[in-house]
Amino acid sequence: MPSSYLNGTEIVRSNMPSGTVGYQTRALIATDDGDGLHEYSVPADSLTSGRNVLAVEVHQNNPGSSDVSFDLRLDKRAESDEVSVVRGPYLQLGTPSSMIVRWRTDGPTDTKLSYGRRVGSLNTRIGSEEPTREHEVLITGLDSSTKYFYEIGNADATFAGNDADHFFKTSPRVGSWEPLRVWVIGDSGECSASQDGCVEAAAVMNEYLDWAAANGERLADIVLMLGDNAYVNATDRETTRGLFEPFAKVLRNHVLWPVPGNHEFGASDSPTQTGPYYEAFTLPKAGEAGGIASGTEAYYSYDYGNVHFVALDSHDTSREAPNNPDTNICPGDGSGGAMYNWLCEDLAATTQDFIVSYWHHPPYSKGSHDSDSPSESTMRHMRERFVPMLEHYGADLNLTGHSHSYERSVLIDGHYGVSALYRRGVHGKDITRGGPASGGYRKDPGANQGSIYSVVGSSSKNQGGLSRHPIMVYWENIEGSVVLDFRGDQMDAHFIRNDGAVNDRYRLTKNVEEDDQGDTVESGHTGRTASSLLGIGPPEI
Repeated sequence: MPSSYLNGTEIVRSNMPSGTVGYQTRALIATDDGDGLHEYSVPADSLTSGRNVLAVEVHQNNPGSSDVSFDLRLDKRAESDEVSVVRGPYLQLGTPSSMIVRWRTDGPTDTKLSYGRRVGSLNTRIGSEEPTREHEVLITGLDSSTKYFYEIGNADATFAGNDADHFFKTSPRVGSWEPLRVWVIGDSGECSASQDGCVEAAAVMNEYLDWAAANGERLADIVLMLGDNAYVNATDRETTRGLFEPFAKVLRNHVLWPVPGNHEFGASDSPTQTGPYYEAFTLPKAGEAGGIASGTEAYYSYDYGNVHFVALDSHDTSREAPNNPDTNICPGDGSGGAMYNWLCEDLAATTQDFIVSYWHHPPYSKGSHDSDSPSESTMRHMRERFVPMLEHYGADLNLTGHSHSYERSVLIDGHYGVSALYRRGVHGKDITRGGPASGGYRKDPGANQGSIYSVVGSSSKNQGGLSRHPIMVYWENIEGSVVLDFRGDQMDAHFIRNDGAVNDRYRLTKNVEEDDQGDTVESGHTGRTASSLLGIGPPEI
């Protein structure tokens, strides 16, 4: 990857370590196969009158590599040239009082964003005169649980917005029983690798939108992406093609909370937080949205209403844990890795009614990846090291991708070995299907009351080889996504296939009560069950 110098001054450094770069300095990671286009903008005032010298160094990640490619083009962009949006807009890091709106233009320009509570009355404006291609606007001082419309542009033109599709909704107060809807997709980035992937990703998204319209006429508030959000190496170009282009009409009005998969690290690096994945997203590392500060965008947590979400990096961050992690949980002696120790602190601190965790590599799967396989060490590490802690602190739902199928467990606790060691009478807290018609699953708050595990890895493709893992009550090889509805003390989940069918539904009710601050929804709900919060119930099975 390049280090570029203009008249002896470094102007671009990409995929290279900090500090002094020498001829023997290696690139941080191996990226694409040479067909990716990387664009960088250089301010005109960097040039001098007369002769200018542009020098570019190309550095290999592996000194034994047999190939290297390089091409360079220098274009002039006049100040009068029109620019257009090539990525976004998309929403990041939403809180009860703030929102980040991001977009990218094909050339440097100033930034302008207007917002308000009604289309046509976007009377508040924020902007910057500094030319850039990567536009990021932090809006603060907002009211909680409030819908705002917005438009983006520059001083001369409006690029998008001021219509019914460009809006954001702030989070409710932490602890509130206000309804929350979540859309979950995993391994959704196949559009950057094949046309079939584009077709399937579009079908999955459109069936979700149709389902949302038919069930409360309500879009999800947030989107969880479970990794492999772009293929094959998740370069900048592939991230645009696999993530931002196919899901554009959702990302402009749903707050996106991603985790990386293994394919993200063809071009990105978690220890240095560099590369296209980290450049694309603004994620909380200082506890900006609730939870304990992680100090990194590789893993983080946040609150939405009465739900605490935990997002982990199962691939490129150390999975080190204390010895005997199934019994020696969070000993407090610093013997675990940074992510493990942070998660101990974060889970111990939350008082939310629900805990939802998500990462890429499933601890239990018999899909395109087998969690029993000796070669699947990452899956084993998450099962043996992190699942015991999550269950100890009362995690309710754990979502993963990686296996290109849909799988969903019963309510279990304490199974940390291979599938042959699972014992229904020992590990099964509730071995029913958990359907709403039968009342679903019910659990108390606190340690080891049972967790649900779901693999949602077929949002742009499915693969063969699926068989039943013994903890699973439903498994299917078909593209789809999941919608979660939280209503007070109740969570309902729906697997929406790419043909619109909803063949798996389950419910989890927590034995909790509203907090003592009187947080209620506007409907005036005062009871201890929440089926009336939206005015409709989920379909029963």
